[in-house]
Formats: sequence, C-alpha cells, structure tokens
Amino acid sequence: MTDLPHFTLPLPAEAFLRDYWQQKPLLARGAAGGLTRPDPDTLAGLALEECVESRIIEGAGSGPWSVRHGPFSEADFQALPEQDWTLLVQSVDHCLTDVSLLLDSFTFLPGWRLEDVMISYAVRGGSVGPHFDQYDVFLIQASGQRRWKIGPHCDEQTALQPHDSLKLLADMPVLEEHLLGPGDVLYIPPGVAHYGVAEDDDCVTWSVGFRAPHLGEVLARITDEALADMPEQLFQDIGRTVTSEPGRLDETDAKRLCEQALALITSKATQQAIGQLLSEPRVSALDFEVDSGHIRGAAPHASLVRHGSTRLVMDATGLWINGEHWPLSLETMPLGTYLASRRLYSAATLHPLLDTNGRALLHEWIEQGYFVALREPFDGQ
Repeated sequence: MTDLPHFTLPLPAEAFLRDYWQQKPLLARGAAGGLTRPDPDTLAGLALEECVESRIIEGAGSGPWSVRHGPFSEADFQALPEQDWTLLVQSVDHCLTDVSLLLDSFTFLPGWRLEDVMISYAVRGGSVGPHFDQYDVFLIQASGQRRWKIGPHCDEQTALQPHDSLKLLADMPVLEEHLLGPGDVLYIPPGVAHYGVAEDDDCVTWSVGFRAPHLGEVLARITDEALADMPEQLFQDIGRTVTSEPGRLDETDAKRLCEQALALITSKATQQAIGQLLSEPRVSALDFEVDSGHIRGAAPHASLVRHGSTRLVMDATGLWINGEHWPLSLETMPLGTYLASRRLYSAATLHPLLDTNGRALLHEWIEQGYFVALREPFDGQ
C-alpha cells in the first residue's frame, strides 16, 4: 500500500496520547508517504466546484492580508501574482476517496474524532498567516518545503490583527522553528500558535483536522431529540412543607425543577442525538466518483472501499451512516464494527462477516454510494 497515503507515529500511540495529545507539538520526520495525488491541477479543479469549500489567501509578513472564497474560475487563478498566495481546499477526502485512506493511519483515535483533510497549495511566500486553531491538526508536507514557526498557547484573550475575515495574531513569539520537506509531519494541539510559509513553489500541505463538537450543540441536539418524544408532564411536589417565604424560590424547589426536567432526557434520546451528530459528514460529496482502478492496483488484497464522503459511527444498537441509523442484528454487528473501524477492507476479513443479512445490507449500502466494490461483481465470495 505504499502508493496510498499513509502516516506512522514515530513513537508508541500510548506515549503520544499521554505526552503530546492536546498538550504540546510533535515533529515527525519522514513519517508520511503516498502523497502525490492529488496534483495541484486537480486541487485547483476542485476549487472550481460549487459544492467544494475553498479559499485563496494573499499576504505576507505584516500584511496586508486578504481572503477570497470559492468557487473560483480559471481567470481567478491566471490573475494571481507570482508569490505570496495560498489556495486551500477543505474536505478533499470527501471528494477524492484516495485521500480519505490516509485516515486509516489514525486508528489510535476513535473514528468520530476525525473531521477531514484540507489540502493547501502555495507558491513561494504563500501562507495563511500566524494563527491558532481550536482543534488538533496534523500538518503533513506532501511536496515542496514549508517553514513552520510555533508560538505559545493562545485563547480568546489573545490579541488579533484588525481583519474582518482572518483571525491572525497581532504578535507571535517564536518558541520553535522547523523546515518541513516531503513526508515530514508536525502535530499542533488546540490553541498553539503556528505560522507556516512556503519556501518554494509547488508547496503542498495536507492538514488532518479533528472533530471537536461544540458542547452547546451537543446539548441542543440531545434536548431536541428528547423533546420530540417527550410526553406532557407537569412539575410535581407531593409532600411539600409549609413555606415561610411565599415570595422566594428556594434551593429545594429549584433543584426539584431541574431534576424532574433532566429526568426526561433519556439514554435513548442521548444515544440518538449523539449518533446522528457525530456521523454527519462535514460536506455531502457522494456524487464524486471513486478512482477504483488506482486503489485496486495499490491494494490488491482489498475488495471494498468506503466512499470518502461516508461517515460511520457504531453504537450498541447498530450503525450510523451519514446521520441515518441502521439497526443491526446480533449476527450483523461484527460487520458493522469492521466497516466503522476503517475505510479500506480486505477480502480475507470482510467475506467471513457476510451472512445473508449482512450481504443484503452491504449491497444496499453500495447501491446508495456509501461503499464502492473494488472487485466486480461483488458477491461476497
């Protein structure tokens, strides 16, 4: 599988999670490969599409900085200067299934924590400026060289430049500096300031971003789900004692109100809301065709691949696929577990899991575009 994108942690996963994850940066030299696709022309082609989120950022040093949002036209690219600009295309893995296979290298984390792969193309001097993200990111150099400067932890109190669209840091003390070449990887935790500048033309960087749901949205989803099936139930206070202050809401009453209201949020509602939220893809791109020939040639052992825009989450009752719940029987649960655990599936492991019901489900999911058979016809043999 050397032709397919891949990444290897330079230390045991347990040590990475204990010492680095959400704590401090990690530089991994030569830890990634198989990053030759997509080429810059393919990336630019995606930026012409209405359904693809893309940006062009121009600027250097102290600015001025500007950002434009796609879709772009060929004329837009022809009008760009020779240096100091970057094209960023979001969720490339949703559109190009080859790219999504990089995420099979991150099985040391639960699949629902993975968000997407953004790819940037920059000419000499191209950058997005000094900034910090609110999520974890692995910055993987595919081609060219990019110089990264790393600063301190930031938060909502950190001073920003006066720009309407770009949240650029007003000042970034440099604590570390690294020049990344093809195959080098830099992990950046949430809140850590960083600033990358392309050292030459044709600088391509892959950014693996992680999903960190806003807790307010999680709470809202759970509440909405609970309200949908909630029976009319009024507050009860059997056994009340005589009050000495009729105009006062005392702590006991406030506690009773909260407890009775929260008791209506059932575990079923919570499971439904969270399963739906975490299985929703960042963008819907099932219409993009899968380059089955390339994947089949690079992975001859595989008989099935998950479409890059298919997001799976397994729970105790079944499989969530792009926000839809599919209940599974005891017999088909192993199939769901295997499908949710990766994106490329070996024939040797997959076929023993295909009983009659499992084969019927898988054929239905293939019909809906969630998976693509690499060996035709796909009959489970």
